Amino acid sequence: MKCDKKDLLLYAVTDRHWLDGRKLIDVVRESLDGGVTMLQLREKALAEEKFLEEAKELQALCRERHVPFIVNDNVDIALELDADGVHLGKEDMNPLKARQILGYSKIIGGTCNTFEDVVTRFRQQVDYIGLGPFTYTSTKKRLSPVLGLEGYRKIMEACRKEGIYLPVHAIGGIREDDIQPILNTGITGIALSSLLKN
Repeated sequence: MKCDKKDLLLYAVTDRHWLDGRKLIDVVRESLDGGVTMLQLREKALAEEKFLEEAKELQALCRERHVPFIVNDNVDIALELDADGVHLGKEDMNPLKARQILGYSKIIGGTCNTFEDVVTRFRQQVDYIGLGPFTYTSTKKRLSPVLGLEGYRKIMEACRKEGIYLPVHAIGGIREDDIQPILNTGITGIALSSLLKN
């Protein structure tokens, strides 16, 4: 499975703060019912055994719904699960190395904060870019500089000038009223986390 622009229209990133005492599988099912087009399992504090247990359950649900299932950060777990792909932060494994491990049939995404990051990720042959943060977000401990609408506009214009046409989703502190203005900058889709619990 390769990444398509429509997969990034509504990209969900899991977070423990979603749950409010509910099971993750139930919240994800509701999100898929609501139109989520790609799911990333991002659970940095879970032990590997528990992570794998939840990953297998979520992966089965995503396959049933024909929605790509992506693992955050961990290429080894993505390989073990035969997940649809992996999302790599700026301090994670080089996407070129991940590609050697996972092969060309898998989706590899990369985090970016600047146009220079985008150029780097483009050269590393990622399938899509997560660009952010849009504004302040409590789901990230070490936050990169906030981009806002003007930041997205400038980066997307620079991409067009350089002939870089990778799918790009916006991420970080996005509220419902922000979605259309962000899409108007040329961004492909929206990644949501805390908004999905509403």
